This record gives sequence, C-alpha cells and structure tokens, in this order.
Amino acid sequence: MMTKVLALGALALAYAMAIADAQQCGQQGNGMLCRDNLCCSQHGWCGLGSAYCGTGCQSGPCCVNARCGRQAGNAVCPNNLCCSNAGYCGLGSLYCGTGCQSGPCRVDMRCGRQNGGRLCGNNLCCSQSGICGLGPEYCGAGCQSGACCNGTGVAMALPELFNQSTMAVGASDDEIIKLPA
Repeated sequence: MMTKVLALGALALAYAMAIADAQQCGQQGNGMLCRDNLCCSQHGWCGLGSAYCGTGCQSGPCCVNARCGRQAGNAVCPNNLCCSNAGYCGLGSLYCGTGCQSGPCRVDMRCGRQNGGRLCGNNLCCSQSGICGLGPEYCGAGCQSGACCNGTGVAMALPELFNQSTMAVGASDDEIIKLPA
C-alpha cells in the first residue's frame, strides 16, 4: 500500500513539474526560443516528439528541414543553424562540415555506442553513425539519443549532462533566448 501511495505521489509531482516547466515560444511567445534545444511546436509550446518537432515546428531540432543558401534564393537558416552544401538547415557535419554555406560551420562531434556511450550536449541528436547534430539525418532513423524524431532516443534531463564539453549550442539550462526582431 505504501508503495502505491509513493508511486502516486511521484506521478503527481512529475505532472506538476511538467506543467510548471511549460513555456511559450515562437510566434505565440514573442519570438522566444525553447531552452536546451527543445522544439517549439506550431502551437507555441516547447517539447520533444512529433507533436512538437513535426509539422509546423517553429524552431529547435525540427524533423523537417528548411531550405537555404543558393538553392533557396540565398535564404539564411534560422536560429544559427548551418546551411549545408545541398541547401538544407541543420547542425552537425552534414550541414556544418565541407561545403557549409552559412552558419556556425565546424567539425564533427562524436557520440553513441561507437564512442563509449557519449551523449551530445543540449539535446542534439546522436546519429546512427555516432555524430552529434540536428535534422532528419541525425534525429531520424537510427538516432541513438537526444531529440530523436521517432521518440526512441534518450533525452537528457540532468543539468550535469548539459555541461559536457561535447557542444554548447543554444541557451543555458535556466534561460531561453529572445532573438532580435
């Protein structure tokens, strides 16, 4: 009986914390971005999974690529994402590596079972091949951890995981960023 009471109490506490942590973002939240690379849904709420990162996703590790660069009239990616050689927005070596057209172009970050179980920082996805990034190539089929589109990844929830030296993209653990208009 005591176990059931404790379990019910823990469930109620988790629900209360989820409600307290909910934040508005995007157009509905005056341009605010979600912390820790969470997605901003079409309805302006922060979270992970297809309801937040799928159709209508406004920012974060959206599961649908935006077009950019010379393939899209020299459009620039939002939220400091890289524009790949092929003209798609995202983070990671496929976007920020060789041929990167704009954004924070840089080298690979390694993760996953191929790299001792290392996690990517800030909910970046760890691809099937063990590289940190955002976008369908990282967060889609075979995604090992982070903001995976299929919901099977291990999302990091402890502050010490966000302070890893693997990558620091986006807001700190206790703030959100407002982009200039």
